[in-house]
Amino acid sequence: MPGTGNISSPPFIFGGFSLNCFTFALTLRGIARIVAAAMRKWLTSVVLCICSAVCLSNCSAPRGTAEGPVVLDIGHCVGAGGARTPRAVNGKRLQELDWWYEYVGYTKKVIEDAGYKVYVCNRGDEPEREPLATWAEQADVDHLGEPDTGHRYPSDYYGDRVASGMVSADYAISRKASCAVFLHHNSERGWRRRGGSKSLIICNRYNGDRLAECLASALNTKVLNHGMPNGGIECKVQVRCKDATRAAGWMNACDDSGIPAAVVEAAFLNNRRHALYLSNPATARHYAETIGHGIVDYLRRYGNEPRHYREDTDTPDCGSFGYAAESRRIRVPGADNLWED
Repeated sequence: MPGTGNISSPPFIFGGFSLNCFTFALTLRGIARIVAAAMRKWLTSVVLCICSAVCLSNCSAPRGTAEGPVVLDIGHCVGAGGARTPRAVNGKRLQELDWWYEYVGYTKKVIEDAGYKVYVCNRGDEPEREPLATWAEQADVDHLGEPDTGHRYPSDYYGDRVASGMVSADYAISRKASCAVFLHHNSERGWRRRGGSKSLIICNRYNGDRLAECLASALNTKVLNHGMPNGGIECKVQVRCKDATRAAGWMNACDDSGIPAAVVEAAFLNNRRHALYLSNPATARHYAETIGHGIVDYLRRYGNEPRHYREDTDTPDCGSFGYAAESRRIRVPGADNLWED
């Protein structure tokens, strides 16, 4: 019927194919969209590459500041709980990890009551067994989910700093911590029934001496030989910077970001008198609180002092790569230029 039906456009012939004007326009439009999308994708990739290069050349790892929080790290992890008493004391065997889960809240409270922000972390997974799960919740522990058991790996921020448990140091760096304290106990073989143990506070070489001194002083005046017998031996400070030595990797990574760091290794679980002291809830709490008082003393006296930051992260130093052979094995950049420890 007149006035009804489809109106066809004159056909065009291309290589034997017939297309009307309408179809041809749609085809061109589709091709244009595909080309435009491909161009946008290519240009976006170029821009991202340029931006990434600029960021990598201008951005550095987070730096610790006096205004940053205190980071407390509970040493070891579920499944690898660290030192233990050789036998039961007051009805139970003490384990390093469990003890700090139970008492870290007292350390944290002392620091918070003094007006400072505190984060507690642990390298491993969140504990499921009780009472650890309850203690972890009470202390609001951040579990970092890397329960390594001896494997060394590099820092996310400083590739030449290699250690087991490096994730905890990286956590402190990410928080821009005012200081970081790694909470441990120590142990030797067999019961020590007489005499003292070599109590230590380990620290990083550029930023940690004041922190370590305040912790050692607090322990020496309030705990060691003042309720917890130690044969008259006082807690000493030891600087560690060679990564092949235990804990030095954490110390160096924190040092690079200007974060004073210390490892508490003052109590020995194989020392029966230390174990008795730590198995008593009242004196155990006092020990944990003393660590908090040492940290507060440091923050009040020295927290605003200038910090040392590592400026040249491309040049290895005497504390680089925990161990040259291990660094070569995991192919850390620059490892071939290192000497053996």
